[in-house]
Amino acid sequence: MRIAQVAPLYEAVPPGAYGGTERIIAALCDGLVEMGHDVTLFAPRTSETIATLEAYEDPLRERFDADELVNLAPHLHLQMMADLYARRDEFDVVHSHLDIWTFPFARLFDTPTVLTMHGRLDLDFLHDLLPRYGSVPLVSISNDQRRAVADLDLTWAATVYNGLDFSTYGDVSHDPDGYLGFVGRIAEEKGPLAAIEIARRCDLPLRVAAKVDPLDEPYYEEEVAPLMGPDVDFVGEIDEQQKPPFYAGARATLFPSDWPEPFGLVMIESMAAGTPVIALRRGSVPEVIEDGVSGFICDDVDEMVEAVRRVGDIDPDACRQRAERFSAQAMCRGYVQVYEQLTRARAADAHIPAQRQERVPTT
Repeated sequence: MRIAQVAPLYEAVPPGAYGGTERIIAALCDGLVEMGHDVTLFAPRTSETIATLEAYEDPLRERFDADELVNLAPHLHLQMMADLYARRDEFDVVHSHLDIWTFPFARLFDTPTVLTMHGRLDLDFLHDLLPRYGSVPLVSISNDQRRAVADLDLTWAATVYNGLDFSTYGDVSHDPDGYLGFVGRIAEEKGPLAAIEIARRCDLPLRVAAKVDPLDEPYYEEEVAPLMGPDVDFVGEIDEQQKPPFYAGARATLFPSDWPEPFGLVMIESMAAGTPVIALRRGSVPEVIEDGVSGFICDDVDEMVEAVRRVGDIDPDACRQRAERFSAQAMCRGYVQVYEQLTRARAADAHIPAQRQERVPTT
């Protein structure tokens, strides 16, 4: 198939460090090409891919201030979508990762288009917006992600779990006596304070590999930094080469994320290194971790502390086996099924057979 992949313009594909959506798009594009598909990636010009790159400007986060990100970035994304649909006859399928900015184009043209919803859906404005485009096919990245909009009349084509290339993770050995690890972003909902508390209650060192976004700097400076000490090693962001040894060196990865996260890449990265994950029961966690096999799913911090003491019961090989369910190859196969469904529906001049009722009229 001839597939257009549309990435946000904020980061390169893949990103230099933090950027989950862009890493998923990179793995998807390369995997689809390896399967024999003709893929064109619309993305910043510093992106690296074996697909055909339709290059735009440098990543916006590298050169825009906060006002430009709010006021100018949406226009640039809409311009990219207009460019793409002007060439729509070149593609059998358009797969957009821009979420809501794609909606008007998807309904205006008959080129099969699917949107992956990468973010949280429990936001008030989405309850008003999504039903206006109820016929547009959507992909969720976990089943739990849909719960926030279960009362809306939407067209869900599938749930396709995120997947990554774990080839380099087989080269590292898990250290059952290592530190506790925390990976991600320093933000209140990610639970860095809980991670510090858990490590101290277990009398274990904590290594924090995390990004501090400009918007989160006040939280970091006022709430997190004062609690750090010699037992908390803040290493900052780590790149793809640094991740396997970082995860493998931890006896467990803490995932105290306290919001309905649609999918946490940290969990599958850790398991791929043979390292169990100890997580709060939120969002997609029960779909990713097999409780008692590849980690522990807990209801509060007290249970997470107890889980650290039981982490030796987890077999590193079982963690790696669980991670394979979330490989890049598995993700690509899931999306190819969606694309085939869309193209068959177009050929038959019919709607795709998804969970669909009458569309809510626009106002």
